[in-house]
Amino acid sequence: MGLRVRTGLCAWWRRRRGRRAAAPLGPVLEAMVGAAYEQRRPIPEALAREAAEAGDPRGMTVHGIGLVHRGAYAEAARWLGRAIEAGDTLAMVVLGTLYMDLGRLGEAERHLRRAADSGHPGARAALHQLRARRNGAGS
Repeated sequence: MGLRVRTGLCAWWRRRRGRRAAAPLGPVLEAMVGAAYEQRRPIPEALAREAAEAGDPRGMTVHGIGLVHRGAYAEAARWLGRAIEAGDTLAMVVLGTLYMDLGRLGEAERHLRRAADSGHPGARAALHQLRARRNGAGS
């Protein structure tokens, strides 16, 4: 029973820590992250990391996207996962697409379906692409 309680408390603490309020970003960094997120414009990795480490969900997503472009898939998945825990639907689409590109179709479908159920417009198109790939029509 003691181990079970401790394990439950550790899981609770990790979830709580992931949901803590983001540290406020400076106005310039906030504007840069917002533009990168909304308009898909890149920003320097150091700035994206700063926003991500401050706990900003959009910053986590922007940083994750940059890491995907650099080929750092494991680190990208970690940051995108944190953004998803904070409720970011774009991160669900990006992570689902990454998993689809890596051939991890079950995980891809799980994230894309969650994003589609949340109303993200690109998620439905990605799900169709995933189904086509499963049926041998996609590459």
